[in-house]
Amino acid sequence: MGDKKNDDAGKGGTIQWKTISGKEGVMYREHPTRRHGRTADRCLSIRYRTGDGKRHHESLGWTSQGWTIAHAVSLLRELKENIRLGLRPQSLREKREMAMRRQKEEERRATMIKAGELTFGYLAERYREWANHNRKSAHLTGQLLDDHILPVLGDMRAVDITSQDIARLQDIVSKKRPQTGRGLSDPKATLAVGTVLHILKTVREVFNFALETPIEGQPGVMLFTGANPARISKRGRGVRLPRYDSRRLRVLNDDEIHGLLSYALRNPESTDIHDMILFSLDTGVRAGELASIRRESVDAETGTVRILTGGVGSDRSTKGGATRLVRVGRLFPECLAMLRWRLSLPAFSPYLFPGRGGGPRRADCLSRVMDRLMQKLGYNDGVTDPRNRVVWHTLRHTFATRMLESGVDIYTLKVLMGHHSVTTTEVYLHLCDPDKRRRALAEAERARASELR
Repeated sequence: MGDKKNDDAGKGGTIQWKTISGKEGVMYREHPTRRHGRTADRCLSIRYRTGDGKRHHESLGWTSQGWTIAHAVSLLRELKENIRLGLRPQSLREKREMAMRRQKEEERRATMIKAGELTFGYLAERYREWANHNRKSAHLTGQLLDDHILPVLGDMRAVDITSQDIARLQDIVSKKRPQTGRGLSDPKATLAVGTVLHILKTVREVFNFALETPIEGQPGVMLFTGANPARISKRGRGVRLPRYDSRRLRVLNDDEIHGLLSYALRNPESTDIHDMILFSLDTGVRAGELASIRRESVDAETGTVRILTGGVGSDRSTKGGATRLVRVGRLFPECLAMLRWRLSLPAFSPYLFPGRGGGPRRADCLSRVMDRLMQKLGYNDGVTDPRNRVVWHTLRHTFATRMLESGVDIYTLKVLMGHHSVTTTEVYLHLCDPDKRRRALAEAERARASELR
């Protein structure tokens, strides 16, 4: 055996490698203190040239770790043969990298097999966690999951769910009785079509979330792969949804408006309700926007109000996603006088229409107030279709219809309503007087044509 020096020793200086007689390319060095059996522990290495002529010297490991001369000879022979034939691997480092990639691929395959065992209930819980931090409607989503979806699909493997299972869910929930609302008193009532649609769309959202969310620790493996079984289609494959037009058709006429405002004003304690109804009829703001208006957002001199948020809490934007400016007194001049009167009063709350204790009102409380008013006034007596019932949102519909009938063009109304698209605003055209509707439609077509030019 001969000695050779290697300058790759690092901090420890030059390492003395010894050759092994009859084992060309295989070398070793001895540990200064550690022994393996009766001899010093040896670290084996191999030396060879790659196809480009570069010399490589790579350590294998210690004999105490299981490395043997025979193993080193076999590995060196394999690498030299690969170099001669142009195969891979051609170095010990490359061999180790390939082994690591194989291990990761095996782990990935095992993870994919594990993903195939995930239940829909697990995916739903992951989606619920995400929705709680990213969706304003997270509470409603949780109710739909717990009350309707998970009892049917929760224990099923997600990969086993088909569009037939979604159709079965649709059939089950379509026959369920409502848990709240007016249907409680009707023995024949079932869940509203709109509720069924929300349920099916929630299932679709869970699968879409799983398709885009990787398993923890495996960036390349999603919680779910394949086609979304809850994809919604109007024809062909997928879940077929019932046709449903949820647009409310009711608007208030002059007599109904007068009766509503007069009744709300009779009770001195309901002055706030009267003023909120008047403000809604005059500006068309949403209930959540109305409840969150602050006094600082009102300019009494110009009669303008900045609509900044869509609900209680400054972190919530308007439904359309943008702030807007509304002008008071366009339809009801007395609304501007009311606004200035309210601002002249001592401020005990930052809100224009404060609730108890000076805090903000909840939008759903306004809906309950309107229900009580309608019971007193009888505007909904004999009305069975919910689209024909007077609710708080009817005030917004009435505003939009009257603005169109007064000659306001559809694009100006879009801005006043805070709509993201004019398509949403066009819904109000069907509530207008036929002649005025035709004029508004013609104006909308001219506006579109000018945009194209």
